[in-house]
Amino acid sequence: MRPFSAFTYIKNNKWRSAVLVLMMSFITVCFIGGMYADNPGETFRVALEGPSKYLLIEQRGNSNDSFSQFDKLKEELPSMLPSEAQTVLNINHGYCDYDCIMMFNCTTDNLVFGSEEDFELFKQRTGLVPQDVVLHDRQIALSEQLANNRGLKLGDPVKEGSSVKVGAIMDVPGMQAVQITDVSFHDSLLVISSGEVDEEKLSNDLNSLAYEIMSKYPLINAVTNATNLDEINQQISFMNYIFGAIVVLVGIVLLITINAAFTAAYDKRKHEFAIYMAIGFTKGQIFRKIASEVLILNVAAMALGAVLNVGVILVLNQVFWSSGHHFYRASKMALIGTMIAEVLVILSLILLNWRKVRKCEVTEE
Repeated sequence: MRPFSAFTYIKNNKWRSAVLVLMMSFITVCFIGGMYADNPGETFRVALEGPSKYLLIEQRGNSNDSFSQFDKLKEELPSMLPSEAQTVLNINHGYCDYDCIMMFNCTTDNLVFGSEEDFELFKQRTGLVPQDVVLHDRQIALSEQLANNRGLKLGDPVKEGSSVKVGAIMDVPGMQAVQITDVSFHDSLLVISSGEVDEEKLSNDLNSLAYEIMSKYPLINAVTNATNLDEINQQISFMNYIFGAIVVLVGIVLLITINAAFTAAYDKRKHEFAIYMAIGFTKGQIFRKIASEVLILNVAAMALGAVLNVGVILVLNQVFWSSGHHFYRASKMALIGTMIAEVLVILSLILLNWRKVRKCEVTEE
């Protein structure tokens, strides 16, 4: 190994380098923060990321105009339906609430069917409910995660004083619920496939129909996976701004801390750099050596941070599952936030070292 190599300093200063690596690995705390911030949206996305297999139609509000538009749509709907989706069920649309990992309340859709026959037809045509799930009147099926979140088990009433009981717990992702309650009034329409169809074409046709309905009837809400995700992303977009502010704050704090550690190490090496300059090395070469050391230490820090993050997430998944929370996969927002903090800290650190070299501080006693 050459004496001027970036690895020489790291090899000869193992403990100091290890401390710097540990400090720089704290940049990856942004990843855990991003996973937390993105978790409410990801909980919805895992349940809705597949192709749209049904179209839910309901009123926006209870005004006379919304009732009028809903009645008009029911008359026109048969002529608007695509050939792949000619079946329309009368259902009720409810909600199940739960606490997200960020400790605020969320709600998930609950499709309430008026009969066991309608529920079985929905199950067969969409495949969204496991085939072994059987429900009877005034029973609800919850995803395992939703049941855990609400502390419910088979046979429990869905809430205190309710006649609706948990009839099944489904092995499906995210927070999901379906229910059977035989009532005379239905507030929503559910469009499903006509039988064996091309899933991609069905999804595209249902999404197109949803946007067509909402464009023509502004007081009607038409929900598919695509429209649902659009609305959810808009509603929780404020989390992106909160996380962005956290990334900048963490980056600044870590930059100050890590730069102080590098400055202390730098001051102890002035005689080393003076010798290099005396034997003919230029300031540019010295700067490249320092920058190379920073980058090598940073690569090791990112590897350490990745291992620590994976370990923390695995542990948290085990701890939180009983409460109905789960980190599903690497969050895009978490990755982007971590890279922004990484660039902010490491680039600034390199530029600060370049400033020292330019001012010829390497020759000071």
